[in-house]
Amino acid sequence: MPHPLLRLLAVTTALASALTLVDLRGRTLGILLWAPKLLAGALAPLLAIIGGALTACGLRRRDPLVMGAGLVSAALASRYTAGVTAPVALFAALMLLGDLVKILFIRRHSFTVRGYSPALLYGLTSTYILGYAALLLLEWLK
Repeated sequence: MPHPLLRLLAVTTALASALTLVDLRGRTLGILLWAPKLLAGALAPLLAIIGGALTACGLRRRDPLVMGAGLVSAALASRYTAGVTAPVALFAALMLLGDLVKILFIRRHSFTVRGYSPALLYGLTSTYILGYAALLLLEWLK
C-alpha cells in the first residue's frame, strides 16, 4: 500500500528540483519564485541524493509515483549541480599545480613550519593533491 508521506516527499522534491529549470528574468511571477528557486538551487545536491533514495524506495515498495518523482528529482537536481560546478575544474587544476610546486619547494629548501618535519608538510600537501586530483577525475568522467 502506498505511503502518503513518502508520496508527498517525492512530489515535493521533484517540484523543488523542477524549480531549478525556471527562468525568472522578465517575469512578474519571478518575484514570487525567486526565494524558492534560490533555496532549491542551494539544496540541489541534497535533492539529488534524496531523489535517488526515493527512487530506490519506490522501486522496493512498487510505487510508481514515488519512483518516478524520485527519479525526476535526482535527474534534475544532478543536472543543475553539474552545470553550477563546471568552473571547479579550472580551480582544481590550478590548485593542484600550486600544490605540486609546493612539494618541490619543501623538498628543495628543506622547509619546515615551527619545527614540524617536512614529512608532515608532505602528508598535508599530498592530501590536498589527492583531493584536487579526485575533483578533476570526477569532472573528466562526467
